[in-house]
Amino acid sequence: MIVLTFAHKGEALEFIRRKHVLPVDFYFKGLYRDGDELLVITGPGAKQAAANLSQICSYFGSRIQGILNLGIAGSLNPELQLNQIYGIRHILHEFETDQYTCTSRRADRICITAEHPVGDDRYAAKLRARGADCVDTEAWGLAIACHAQNLHFQAYKLISDRAGVSTNSREIIKQAPVYSKHLFDFYKKLDYSFLVKR
Repeated sequence: MIVLTFAHKGEALEFIRRKHVLPVDFYFKGLYRDGDELLVITGPGAKQAAANLSQICSYFGSRIQGILNLGIAGSLNPELQLNQIYGIRHILHEFETDQYTCTSRRADRICITAEHPVGDDRYAAKLRARGADCVDTEAWGLAIACHAQNLHFQAYKLISDRAGVSTNSREIIKQAPVYSKHLFDFYKKLDYSFLVKR
């Protein structure tokens, strides 16, 4: 069983529509199932993402083979192109020293998880100084949960904007259906068959 995770329902809209997933009555809202795959809306924030994914892992136990995170992120590196999807190799946290490595094939980007949306250029520069290419709000929490359960973890991020003063949260929310379609098209071609328990 593979678990697909998203921070927001907007990122998962195309998956919910195209995969015909069914909602599952669970301890929190946002769990869907499609055969041997679970789809989880973890919510934003590393702590909430870690807590919700940990509940999923505890409940389904050894049936889970791996975790696949798909979502949007803000660019900290000018080399990253808008609307392109990048594989994440390392995950950092803005306040923590621990970092995690993903098992994504050919992934070479570093994502840093921030506690708050990055709407300030100095804040963005501070995160970039840690060596991060992009920033999100949940990947580090997901990585913690996977590490605790000894599960393989892949993460792929679609670049929605340039993190900083130009970030427009309302516009990003408005574009969610478009981002979700891009993510779904990418997912359909993705080889994640090696996501198996170590």
